[in-house]
Amino acid sequence: MPARPGPLALAAVAIVVAATGAASAASPTSVPLDTETTVGGVPVACTGVGESKLNPHWNSYPVRVEFSGADNGLLADEALTIFDDAGAEVVSVACAGPWILLKLPPGSYRIEGRLPKTQAMPQSGYFRVTPDGPVHLELRFPDA
Repeated sequence: MPARPGPLALAAVAIVVAATGAASAASPTSVPLDTETTVGGVPVACTGVGESKLNPHWNSYPVRVEFSGADNGLLADEALTIFDDAGAEVVSVACAGPWILLKLPPGSYRIEGRLPKTQAMPQSGYFRVTPDGPVHLELRFPDA
C-alpha cells in the first residue's frame, strides 16, 4: 500500500485523514438525507443529523465517514470519492449531513473528501476495510 500523505492518527478503528491538496474530478451523486441508496453498486446512506443518526440500522454499514472542522464540530454539505487500491474510482457521493455510510467490501481504499461550498482544502488518505469490525473515518478540515 502507498505511503499515507500527511499526519494520520489511528486509534482502534478511527482514522483522522489529513490534507493533500488534491481534488477529484468526479461528479458526485447526491444522496438524500436519511436515505439509503446504491451508487455504482455500493450501498450508501447520508445521515448524522438529530435523532435520525441514532437509527440502529446505520450500524449495518461497515464504513462511517464523518466530516469535521478545526473546532472538531461536525460539518455538512460534503462530497467524497473512494478509490480502490488500483486507483479506480469505486464511488463518488455528496451528502447534506455530516455522515456518509458505505457498505464497501473488504480491501484497501483511498478516500478524498471535499466541502464543495467552501474554500477548504480537500482531505485525503488511505484506509482498510476488514471483516473484523467497522471503520470510523474522520475527515478533519482545519481551514473550514
